[in-house]
Amino acid sequence: MLIECVETSHWLREADHPAITLPRWQQQVDLLNEFYQAQASLVLQCIDGEYQVVCSRQHTDLNLYAGTQFHDASLTLALKAHTGYGLLDLAKSQDPNSHLARFNSLLALPLYWSDGQAFGILLICDSQRNKHFQRLLPLMENAKALIQAELKHLYLMQQIQMMSVQDDLTCMLNPYGFNLMAPRQLSLSRRFGSHAGIVLLQDMTPYKGVMEQSQGLRQLARVIHHNMRDADVSARIEDGLFAILAFVDSQANLESLTKRLLKQIAKEEIKAEIAIGVSFFTPTTHLAIEPMVEAARQNLQANRELKQKHQGEKA
Repeated sequence: MLIECVETSHWLREADHPAITLPRWQQQVDLLNEFYQAQASLVLQCIDGEYQVVCSRQHTDLNLYAGTQFHDASLTLALKAHTGYGLLDLAKSQDPNSHLARFNSLLALPLYWSDGQAFGILLICDSQRNKHFQRLLPLMENAKALIQAELKHLYLMQQIQMMSVQDDLTCMLNPYGFNLMAPRQLSLSRRFGSHAGIVLLQDMTPYKGVMEQSQGLRQLARVIHHNMRDADVSARIEDGLFAILAFVDSQANLESLTKRLLKQIAKEEIKAEIAIGVSFFTPTTHLAIEPMVEAARQNLQANRELKQKHQGEKA
């Protein structure tokens, strides 16, 4: 079974990463800024055409502090057109709304994840040492090598984590574990003529912060765990989405299971907005896990829309 793609769509500064040493990145930026005598030197991360400053050194206050986000259409076009070697073909930003529009010259060196996806850009703004650019270029390339080495380390750590079958937050199975265990359990149960159902339970609660959300998901995971039998398989397959492969005698038993879950959530006074989707299959259908989960997703979507409609009518 293939490992899922490593997650590269989150801002690096939103969480601590043992593989990343940002002070070391900052030292590289400081060094480049000094040698290039630039107005600003930056490491930018790019996600879907938006840029965030990972670390920076500014000659004056240019509003390019770490964590600053902005768009730059011309920078994005240059990055997409890049062949993977050398500097970006970008003399200056052509986007008047960009934070980089104030600079007259830009030296931009792309940064990549180890799988070849673009991570971002190492940027030198308004250097006063353009005449000595070729002599100083190895400094940028050394900084790029150091940054990409740490990105590779992070990438490998994420791959190893994905190979684990356990979800760190809830101690349930993670998506990889569910995809590994559920088909085996389903195949085994069908030999004995067991009926099976998929239950998707989605937490739609608008939490105020990460800590509150983590606590809420752990509480839901505990309820699910206590209501499952040994043969059943449960997992957190997305941020607020739980999947249960339950073996039951009939479709009525599957409905009883969902009612019991909701009743237990209410009993423990867990303040969560829950939507549930189910799919039920007999042993003779011989369907794999994927279409069962997809059918449950469609039922979840319908129930979620119905729930939102009722809430709108009450309001």
